[in-house]
Amino acid sequence: MNEQIELRLIVEELLYNEADLLDSWRLDEWLSLYTDDAHYYVPPTDVNGDDADPDKSLFYIVDDRKRMEERVIRLNKQAAHSEWPRSKVRHLVSNVRAWRDKGFIGARASFAVWRSKDTTTDVFVGHYLYEIVEGDNGLRIRKKTCVLDLEALRPQARISIIL
Repeated sequence: MNEQIELRLIVEELLYNEADLLDSWRLDEWLSLYTDDAHYYVPPTDVNGDDADPDKSLFYIVDDRKRMEERVIRLNKQAAHSEWPRSKVRHLVSNVRAWRDKGFIGARASFAVWRSKDTTTDVFVGHYLYEIVEGDNGLRIRKKTCVLDLEALRPQARISIIL
């Protein structure tokens, strides 16, 4: 049992660090939490997000590491009009579960993300699914899936921040 608790604690620390970096708009540091073969997914709200396949459904976001880098570059520019000036964001992460799988650490966590800008506040709720790998420099994220517990992206109708 102690080993399981220790695993959860180190995974929680990684997820809390990720949330803090996103809330602080330290996107380059956020990107460094990910492996070179990383993926970041946000499946549609009308499918079972835990089992969704980007080859079979149209996802809101399907980023490989290169697209993640491009997203960070764009969000860091003043030309990213939807996020300049930057939104105020707050990522809350809870109910973290972690387990060892074949060659990686699996994790699941609940989230609520608030985005406030131009007198409007949007709330995104759901759960994260992670594949995390252990390396010489500690834990790094290989895959993050953000499963939204929303019926649709209304009223915000878009995702302009990193969940």
